[in-house]
Amino acid sequence: MKSRLLTQSLLAGSLVMIGTNVIGRLVGYLREAMIAGLFGTDLTLDTFLLAFTVPELAFFVLFAAVPTVIIPLFKQATVNRQESESALFWNGLLGLALVLGLCTVALFVFREQVLYILAPELSVTERTLGYNLLQILAPIVFFRGLESYARGWLFYRKHFIVPATTSMLMNVVILLALWLLEGSLGIESLAWGWLFGSIAACLFNVLFAVIVVGPGGAFRANGKIARRLLRLTLVVAAVESIALLYPTIDRMLAARYLGEGQISALRYAVFLIHIPTGMFVVAFNFAAFPWITDLSVTDQRERLASLYRQSLRLIVFVLALVAAGVILFAPDIVRIAFMRGEFDMTSLQLTTSPLIYYALGVLFYSIYIFQMRFYYARMMMGRLGMFLLLLLLVKIALSFVLVGPLGHDGLALATSCAWLTGAILMTVDLGRQLRVTLRDLLIPAVIKIALALAITAGGWYLLAHAWPSDMSYSLWETFGRLLVMALVGIGIYAVVAFLLRLPEPRMVVERIVARFTRT
Repeated sequence: MKSRLLTQSLLAGSLVMIGTNVIGRLVGYLREAMIAGLFGTDLTLDTFLLAFTVPELAFFVLFAAVPTVIIPLFKQATVNRQESESALFWNGLLGLALVLGLCTVALFVFREQVLYILAPELSVTERTLGYNLLQILAPIVFFRGLESYARGWLFYRKHFIVPATTSMLMNVVILLALWLLEGSLGIESLAWGWLFGSIAACLFNVLFAVIVVGPGGAFRANGKIARRLLRLTLVVAAVESIALLYPTIDRMLAARYLGEGQISALRYAVFLIHIPTGMFVVAFNFAAFPWITDLSVTDQRERLASLYRQSLRLIVFVLALVAAGVILFAPDIVRIAFMRGEFDMTSLQLTTSPLIYYALGVLFYSIYIFQMRFYYARMMMGRLGMFLLLLLLVKIALSFVLVGPLGHDGLALATSCAWLTGAILMTVDLGRQLRVTLRDLLIPAVIKIALALAITAGGWYLLAHAWPSDMSYSLWETFGRLLVMALVGIGIYAVVAFLLRLPEPRMVVERIVARFTRT
């Protein structure tokens, strides 16, 4: 009974996260589409992305590290009655704010050196623009860091709606800034949009964290709490930074070896491939982590292994179809998403090919970032760091090998190969720890999924042959064709899955139906 309630609660939390993330990703798409229409793949956007590299990496690392630390750390502290939640909340907030403030000041002061390290080949004009942009973007580290802290507490209390809706707020602010300021400020309007959006997101999450957590009572400073939080955050941030350095490596190599617009094209391709992972996998990871932590802390190996098996099969079921669809219809996807304004045929060609290479590895990426939650919940930072460092070395080595013959496509392919390596290593390692054999994972579920995918791909091939794509189609005609292809593919895939009696998708559908039919 408890196992069933846990599964239902996890599904409910996941559905909330996934539902709100779908809307958030759609608003995020409007942001990227507006950027593409205004700036295409020109050199000014490349310069912005270089200036944005460190703030972007910082908040991605903080978003992954801070909630990951808070949930198991404070779970143990409250279980052992070491401190009240009020003391934990305020000491952690003030300690993190101090460190983030110092980091922001350092980034502002040393912005010229940072940009030079990233791209020493920039011209004087581009470098001056980069300095101005980084000056605006530096405070993002402070505000998004505090936001990540508040999100961690909301996740800890299993409150998912506010964090999931934050991206909508962020993107609306960025869209407004572009609309109001682009005519007078150009690319700097995008930097101001990110700053204003970060401030709004920080205030939104901190306010609700105070309301949900309710940290009342007199405040008593406790440096021990803050130091432990910061020490563990630093460890997890170091681990996460290894996994998140891939775009930084790509931008540095593209700036050195490739031509104008390829940094921007990689950015667009990465955004598109991460729409489905953001809607489903990232949302599911955040929703699942509190339950993974609960089961890890209480050492309930059987239930943890069951959660691992079911979750992994569900990820494979969803992302296998996504990967196949993106590979088959990449040109149409890019054209519908971005081809307007300054985004021309050259931009279309530059963006389509890396999207295909990213799609080859997106399933493996989804698997290994989910598996990372188990290492964090069990506090196996050194082991995870060793795996991620190995993946980074694979990524760097392959990038240098492939960037010459394949250009920016080689950088994308190197990333997919690193993702594949990570999925293999962590599947084998976690299988030993949780006593889940590859046979348990692969047979018969993955065989059935592969069969359903093959039948779906055959249906897509026949339909695409009967109704071929044509560049003379308008965007609406192309969208209509792609929509029909998607619906037909999903329909075939779902029917075959139910005929093969795959349990994971059936469980999700039954849970959705139950929620909407409950009286």
